Amino acid sequence: MFLRVSLFAALSLAVVTPGRAVAQQPDNTWRFTLAPYFVFPHMDGTVAIGPVQTELDANPGDIFSNLQFGAMLAAEAGNNEWAIGFDGVYMDLGKDGAKAAFEYGGYQAMIELTGFRKLTPFFEVLLGGRVNMMGGSVKSPLGVELADADKAWFDPFIGARFVVLNTGKWKVMLRGDVGGFGVGSQFAWQVRPTVAYSASKHWSFGLAYWAVGMDYATGELGDRNYFKYDVTTFGPEIGVGYTF
Repeated sequence: MFLRVSLFAALSLAVVTPGRAVAQQPDNTWRFTLAPYFVFPHMDGTVAIGPVQTELDANPGDIFSNLQFGAMLAAEAGNNEWAIGFDGVYMDLGKDGAKAAFEYGGYQAMIELTGFRKLTPFFEVLLGGRVNMMGGSVKSPLGVELADADKAWFDPFIGARFVVLNTGKWKVMLRGDVGGFGVGSQFAWQVRPTVAYSASKHWSFGLAYWAVGMDYATGELGDRNYFKYDVTTFGPEIGVGYTF
């Protein structure tokens, strides 16, 4: 029913970082990368809206067959010491729940900002925040709306990004973070290994595998205002980056 990304994500930049795979600059000149990307997500977990709770188990075919609209864009500005990353995701989709008696539909949006500090040529620490926005409704077999919700929450996070291999043209990276800490989600995490290829000074291509989990709940169980999103989203990503 709901899809991150990023986003959740989240986002961690699966295709922006390939733009930084170009050989290190001799000075602290800032470089900018824009990178649209595409995710083939699986979703597994528990979703509840009001008194209705269901187990969610969706593959890319399920999600794309119900997708109404989607957009994903990452961007990063960085030099040899610092970087600032942006990741944005929006998806509007409908999805039948695991319980066939009910129909679920919803949307999800995510905006993520991340600051990176390079400690060595191969290791960066990161600190950021992610705003999650979700909406959904539950309808009976007769089309009667039983519950609906529109929620937004903020998850701070900390993590690191490693360069495992860098040949100049090819770059292998691993980014991970943990967050939430009860500020928004009780706990949120993200892991994203990436393989990037720099085709030229400006163009790069990336392939990543993204896994993100969020455990968020608000309200009282059984109440109409209850909302729960305890879902892990995972799957491959592809994208292209333009650096200038």
